[in-house]
Amino acid sequence: MQRIYEHVKAVLESDPHFAADGKLLKNTVMEAALQLKPELLRLLTADTITRQHFFEEVDGVLVFDKVSFQRFISNKQFLPDSYTSFKNKIGLTANHSYLTEAKEVVLSFPYKDCVLEGGQARNEQRRQEVFWNETLAPDEIDRLLEPKVLTNWKKVTAAGEQEVTALSKHDNYLIKGNNLVTLHTLRQVYRSSIKLIYIDPPYNTGKDSFCYNDSFNHSAWLTFMKNRLEIARELLTRDGVIFISIDVNEQAYLKVLCDEIFGRDNFVGEIIWETATDNNATQISVEHEYVLCYARDKGSLPKWQIQSEKARLIMEKYEQLKAKHGEDTNLIEKHLRNWINSVKKTNEYDLSGVAHYTYVDEQGVFYPGNSANTKPGGYDFDIAHPVTGKVCSKPANGYRWPADTFWKADQAGNVLWGEDETTIPKIKKRIETATELLKGYFYEDNRKSTSALSRLMGEKVFDNPKSINLLKKIIKFSTSENDIVLDFFAGSGSTAQAVLEVNQEQGTSRTFILCEQMDYIEEVTRRRIQKVLGEDSLTYCELAGCNQNLIEKVQSCYTPEALRQLAAEVLASPFVTYSLAQPLRQVLAAVQAEDSVENLRRALIAVLDKNWLYVPYAEMDDADFGFSEVTKRLTHQFYKMT
Repeated sequence: MQRIYEHVKAVLESDPHFAADGKLLKNTVMEAALQLKPELLRLLTADTITRQHFFEEVDGVLVFDKVSFQRFISNKQFLPDSYTSFKNKIGLTANHSYLTEAKEVVLSFPYKDCVLEGGQARNEQRRQEVFWNETLAPDEIDRLLEPKVLTNWKKVTAAGEQEVTALSKHDNYLIKGNNLVTLHTLRQVYRSSIKLIYIDPPYNTGKDSFCYNDSFNHSAWLTFMKNRLEIARELLTRDGVIFISIDVNEQAYLKVLCDEIFGRDNFVGEIIWETATDNNATQISVEHEYVLCYARDKGSLPKWQIQSEKARLIMEKYEQLKAKHGEDTNLIEKHLRNWINSVKKTNEYDLSGVAHYTYVDEQGVFYPGNSANTKPGGYDFDIAHPVTGKVCSKPANGYRWPADTFWKADQAGNVLWGEDETTIPKIKKRIETATELLKGYFYEDNRKSTSALSRLMGEKVFDNPKSINLLKKIIKFSTSENDIVLDFFAGSGSTAQAVLEVNQEQGTSRTFILCEQMDYIEEVTRRRIQKVLGEDSLTYCELAGCNQNLIEKVQSCYTPEALRQLAAEVLASPFVTYSLAQPLRQVLAAVQAEDSVENLRRALIAVLDKNWLYVPYAEMDDADFGFSEVTKRLTHQFYKMT
């Protein structure tokens, strides 16, 4: 067997297209096979052995078995590590090849959690093609990922809708359309510009009778995620991060996939989110989800710390007491200590880590920090007591800070003196300086988020929206003034609400971009954002549909008769894959029974060229599309934003 490996290697190395400096370019060979490059096919058919192994003769025509050839090339016996930079590695595979080396694209995904629209039963949503998903081979991808025309522009404020007159890169955007295509459209403007990406993708559990599609299998889900994460990485700033919510079913696989896309060294951490109590488990009760975090470049990240949320509770209580008792710091301090002790006993709030902030002076709340160095060798200097004038007692190991630090603190009113020189002076630690880190554990029953959204909207509109409190924590730690936050699985719009609330709390101007392709974007996502906009605004637009419009019509047909009538319109489209047109007509002629609705749907969707789901920006001026001058002007503006 080794002889065939050596022979194929020798054949390939004989062509300068596939070898350099005496070494075989394995990646180039694999790319040539995927693209059916003529130079590779000529080389392989010219040799008797390679022709016998990788070609079959059908009616006098040689047919290249590129799948068999790629498996052969990928076999570790074919090319030892010393011959190539494509070393054998541990990684996710699909169809016998490494997922990250595959070039396929999964276009769409099943329904996410949402409340059913009127008239739709759960079993209807359970059908095999709930929301069409399709895997395209590399040679089927032509114009799919080009920038698209953006249309149906609207400016949304709390008061209503307005015409869009101008665009800014730092506007808030909600974009309707396939999120993979939208991401590639955004790349033209937002490459290396997004500070934070948060996504809550479909979990691929197959557990719920409505939410997920059984035909959306494991490898398709991984390819689907790979397609989107690769382009997402390009959008991040150098110090940008992505947070991904996921459950136990795909967490391990997603972690490996992200290690390959972002680099294992750029794994920042993982948050365990305890969401609810599961009383129906038969073995292990799973009561949590995961949130993975990766950086574009972990070495560029600053230290993440923010003002302690727990400390803010004490500050709020102090302000209440100050409003009641004026400048009487002793009385304020007494009541503040009583309140903190009461909270600790009743567990009304979690004040762990800040309960020692029980001192009050004219400047506010503090605690006296320890002045002593933790080991011998601290700073040694004399400090005169401000009343007695005598040198104060010193810590046995010396002071933990130098003299100039002490004197600066004293000038700022931040030294706590004893009654006389026998007490070692201490520096006051102000509660405003209390910080916290982003912890790897978060608890909040997800029913709280569902209830809060229902109250906001006046009805239940979405199942299991994400926790606003968790999202706000993530935003506060990982972003700052003027940063941009992206969510390309927008769902009900939780990310937008979290950004707006953080801005209102901190007086900042972060902005967001949300992408969603589901029809509830109008009635749920946009309406929710509008309710919490305050003084802000939202710019709404859609990818200009082409074949996507026909696909949506196909999906809305529920009888063979309706689909047959629609077939004429589909076949008349200038954007069909003509090699499939004749088989489609044969399928339509053969289908008579109502239970063939799904066959008709698949056939009609299959005939449409997926490269023309949406209209490319380059084709915007084509009169056949009939775009308005407003659409053209705003689309041009969008791509020229800096």
